Amino acid sequence: MRIVIPGGSGQAGQVLAAHFHCAGHSVTVLSRTPAKSPWRTVEWNGRDTDGWAGALDGADLVINLAGRSVNCRYNDRNRREILASRVEATGAIGRAIQQTARPPAIWMNASTATIYRHALDRPMDEATGELGGAEPDAPDTWRFSIDVATQWERAFFAAVTPHPARSRCAVP
Repeated sequence: MRIVIPGGSGQAGQVLAAHFHCAGHSVTVLSRTPAKSPWRTVEWNGRDTDGWAGALDGADLVINLAGRSVNCRYNDRNRREILASRVEATGAIGRAIQQTARPPAIWMNASTATIYRHALDRPMDEATGELGGAEPDAPDTWRFSIDVATQWERAFFAAVTPHPARSRCAVP
């Protein structure tokens, strides 16, 4: 199987890339800061399709994990970078898939569990979860995370692609 992991140079991406590589799959990681690895790594900027879009042609699976780390202070600059790195990368992936002669069969886009309200009364999941941010005591950082998740998913589902099945998977 050919697997492409945009943003695969982060912690979760490295685990997935290693797993798939060790299982004998062909793995390509798209990274803003490529490093030497046993699988193919292609540099991209997460905004346009120059130089890397061909990596998606004929892929079986695309797992988008792209996005600036949230392990930072949520100042204005970091907030802009967190949001843009996710929304712009997702849009670029959609445009790259449009350009392929053989689009991937499946495109998965990581998201975040922080889109749901903080709940102690029951689990929050994709089937029955309630969007958060309207809680009276919700801190500004929660609302920001929910806004990022909402815009990220909107970019994912708005992409016009030939036929890949799309799946949203929350990453806590």
